Amino acid sequence: MLRSDSLPTSPEPVANGLPEPVLRELLQCLRDWLDTQRDDNGAMALLRGLVAESIKAEANSKDIQLREFDAQELAEACDWPEQDDFTAASKKVKGVQFDAYLESRERSVEAFFEGKGFAHAIRLGKHSPRGRHRAKWFLEAYVPGEQKDPTALQPVDQPVEPVLEAPSQQIEYGYSEAGTVKSSYLAHLLLGKGSFKVKSARGLLFACTFLVPGILLLLLVATGGLHLLMDRPLRTADLAFAIFAFGIGWFMLDQIRTTWWLLEDRIIPAPDGLVRLTEEPAQLESFKVDQGRVIGLVRYTANCPVCAAAVELRYGQGHERRRLFGCCVEAAQEHLFTFDRVTRRGTRVR
Repeated sequence: MLRSDSLPTSPEPVANGLPEPVLRELLQCLRDWLDTQRDDNGAMALLRGLVAESIKAEANSKDIQLREFDAQELAEACDWPEQDDFTAASKKVKGVQFDAYLESRERSVEAFFEGKGFAHAIRLGKHSPRGRHRAKWFLEAYVPGEQKDPTALQPVDQPVEPVLEAPSQQIEYGYSEAGTVKSSYLAHLLLGKGSFKVKSARGLLFACTFLVPGILLLLLVATGGLHLLMDRPLRTADLAFAIFAFGIGWFMLDQIRTTWWLLEDRIIPAPDGLVRLTEEPAQLESFKVDQGRVIGLVRYTANCPVCAAAVELRYGQGHERRRLFGCCVEAAQEHLFTFDRVTRRGTRVR
């Protein structure tokens, strides 16, 4: 592999200022860095596709414009269903925010390239023309610590725009409706094809998740009261029963609280037992359909605008313990967003 002492250190950090073999090695090094990441999301898939297509284009031609790809070409590289529709592909690419993914890990990328002996690193660039022209993404080489030239790789007939935008303070949640989220085999008895009407046989079965714990809790309280009325020495069995009753009672109270919050707040995180193991976390939501109340297994998802990692809905803590927040799976305490199920939007909390 080519080392830093053999690479040019000129203040021209753009890709077309490097020899073709050097650029090829830089792209392969970025691919090696991607292999070290544990993320499994749309941003990672897009970057892998962009690197692979860039390596192919670089090997076949020296024309730099052949290493620029629009949203549909990126979707095709990832073999996504949106590859046949440019509008859908653009929406998908915009949603995964893979530019923020690479930007937020810039220090990690630079350290990896430096550890491999390179004086240059790779970053993401974008052309955003107006009119009928499509926005295109590309990978370019640069010298770490050097400020980017905003005119680099920009055709003269296109407006110059910043390569990467500042992280947004707003977030938009995607929605997977009931029936598209796969439930566990046991939960299929309750959810059917993904939802059920409250006024139905499955609705009565769901009501048992509230009534049965309540009845059992009352029986435990009554049994404990009978023990207090008995005039006999305290035995080990009495202590064991008290511990067992406390544990079961706590579980029953949690089940009653969960069901009550669903009826009151219209949405709660779905228990793990309701979702198939291969599925991402989902939610139970109560909504109206044809003048009737329905409870279904749905999923609200988003990509963190700061680091492009997945965002999951979780309960807050303290006085916010009943409020759902969008938490980044990579930095849950720092990349935190509000959640509004009506507008499907949120703002950054911290």
